[in-house]
Amino acid sequence: MKLLDVINPATEELISQLPIDDGAAVAVKAQKARNAQPAWAATPLSERMACIQRFRGFVQAQLDDLAKIMTQETGKPLGHSRNELNGFLGRVDFFLAEAEGILKTETVYHQDGMCEQIQHIPLGLIGNISAWNYPWFVGGNVFVPGLLMGNAVLYKPSEFAAMSGLAMGRLLHEAGIPEDVFATLIGAADTGNALLAQQLDGMFFTGSLATGQHIANVMGPRMTKLQLELGGKDPSYVCADADPVAAAHAALRDPPARPRLKQPS
Repeated sequence: MKLLDVINPATEELISQLPIDDGAAVAVKAQKARNAQPAWAATPLSERMACIQRFRGFVQAQLDDLAKIMTQETGKPLGHSRNELNGFLGRVDFFLAEAEGILKTETVYHQDGMCEQIQHIPLGLIGNISAWNYPWFVGGNVFVPGLLMGNAVLYKPSEFAAMSGLAMGRLLHEAGIPEDVFATLIGAADTGNALLAQQLDGMFFTGSLATGQHIANVMGPRMTKLQLELGGKDPSYVCADADPVAAAHAALRDPPARPRLKQPS
């Protein structure tokens, strides 16, 4: 069995070694998730919401320990990790507050014996490859509403935030989410590619442009619902006193050669 080394980037200390999900393991988890999803979708929304509410409570109760885990494996300052988790709690509150209103059936026409309605149904089985720098906040933007909607989720955290991903799964299961409905996949690129090889109904990714292009090339021909949040498209702020030529080069990540400082005579 191959193991993933979890390294503290601040100390280069080996924190843990986690079993990697190879192609066969990913396929098994995907099939179990596919089989478990209909029963989860048939679970009343109120019960799904109660599970997420309990999950939120577990996160809040264990916030300091979860922040330490995140700091150990990502190198974020401990205060930043705590802030992320507090922000995550607020995001969960938002999804819980909005779920019933968004998911309710909307009647758009009812006249002369004809009734037309808009109903929201889960996609089915969705994959989520998340980012290392905000593992809880970025991952939660997908798996929390995904689970509330009635989807099953295959969640692959970044290999640099794997322990946080396992903690998410543990707390979700303790909160009542069936183990096969939310499965954490541990590994790097090979595990991610194994996830892409499954018959998914939706794929969500946050990360680099290059990986996003690869995922789009794989999933596009299948017409799978795909959402990408990629690096390389952040806004730039140019102050009024900046050198416009230097600012343009900086925005393109192609800085001109810096002039050498003159040595004092």
